[in-house]
Amino acid sequence: MKSITEEYLTNGSLFLVDEEHYAELRGYLKKVMFKKASFFLRKGEYCRYLGFLKSGVMRSFYYQSNGKEINVNFYHENGLVTDYDSILSGGQSEINIKAVEDSEMFLLDREHLQSLYHKDPYWQEFGRKITETAYLQAKKRIEGLLCLSPERRYHQLLEENPKILQLLPQKHIASYLGIQPESLSRIRRRIQGR
Repeated sequence: MKSITEEYLTNGSLFLVDEEHYAELRGYLKKVMFKKASFFLRKGEYCRYLGFLKSGVMRSFYYQSNGKEINVNFYHENGLVTDYDSILSGGQSEINIKAVEDSEMFLLDREHLQSLYHKDPYWQEFGRKITETAYLQAKKRIEGLLCLSPERRYHQLLEENPKILQLLPQKHIASYLGIQPESLSRIRRRIQGR
């Protein structure tokens, strides 16, 4: 019988790992708990890990020069959490990633991922799936900001991650949607008035 961890990794929506390769991957994974408000990554650090979020919620954000936070992404169960730019380039991160609530993740060190790539073509396919996932997330986010109205972006957030609306203050939701908190209040009033 598979453990919960094994079930997650082999049946999770992020990727599939067959039985033959699971034991090898498991040897490289590190299970870590992040308390609410603790950082997975801070601006200026080097991102060393791919994080597979088993439970909880995290957010990525930038600091503007005035100290204001601009939210880039929210991550929830089965999500890939990383600064993929820093992973690929080996450079310092420009973003911060922080736990919104207590969260559990499995971390895969980028060096271990590289060694898996050299062992077996199976792991190159695994890496390709991770890259595709990161690309599709970024593309969807950019297209949402460019092509959807703020109200449609809010509806999309409601559909995909309603829990976020209960966990974060309105200023963080508005920042993620690319609008001011006052505009978010108007959108919410319009929706409630229907």
